[in-house]
Amino acid sequence: MSDQTYPVIDSDRPQTTNKVVSLPKTATQTPQFLSTAEAARMLGLSTTLVQTLVDQGDLKGWKTRGGHRRISLDSIMDYQTVSRHVVGSQNKSSVKPNVTVVIESPPLFLELKTECALWNLPIDVHFFDSVTEALLELSSQKPDMIVVEMSMPRPQQEKTFQALENFNQRGHTPLSVVLITAEKDLKASMPAGASSSIQVVSGPMSAVWLHAYLTGVIASCRA
Repeated sequence: MSDQTYPVIDSDRPQTTNKVVSLPKTATQTPQFLSTAEAARMLGLSTTLVQTLVDQGDLKGWKTRGGHRRISLDSIMDYQTVSRHVVGSQNKSSVKPNVTVVIESPPLFLELKTECALWNLPIDVHFFDSVTEALLELSSQKPDMIVVEMSMPRPQQEKTFQALENFNQRGHTPLSVVLITAEKDLKASMPAGASSSIQVVSGPMSAVWLHAYLTGVIASCRA
């Protein structure tokens, strides 16, 4: 079968001449840059998270004069390779890590629960919108870890801290707890001699933070 000729036009220069090259009839050209929506579909993430990954430098991209993002296909494929390595590690063990996430802010609760479903990570994540509900669940099914985003007044945060400490003291194996709060020195307000098993992290919580945390949990459990 003979080849066909196709005109190739350089769109960044005045279109005064056309160069003609020979391409096989079955040849296809893959774009080197994708839009945010195309990158999101390729990675299985939301467009918001893709934009954040570009801002953080995890994906390489640039903006057109019209303000539209164009993301490097090579960086998308590199990100996919890393993600597949993490997901592929689930074959090393039949037991998935189990993480409880408590988010009291309704908009953030909905956002992160939706985002987490899109990530398709090899980990069981259970979302609760109140610490009380999560503690009731802990009595029947204990997760490997619990992450609590605390936006309530400080006195209530201190009570939550103490309730989790009490839970750990009653259990045979302390539960790994991460509290995310904007309050300063929350741990210092606890009684002298309180356990240091609870980790306090400065807020706010975000989709990027949660994704990184869950990925780290997976890596540590499969190591």
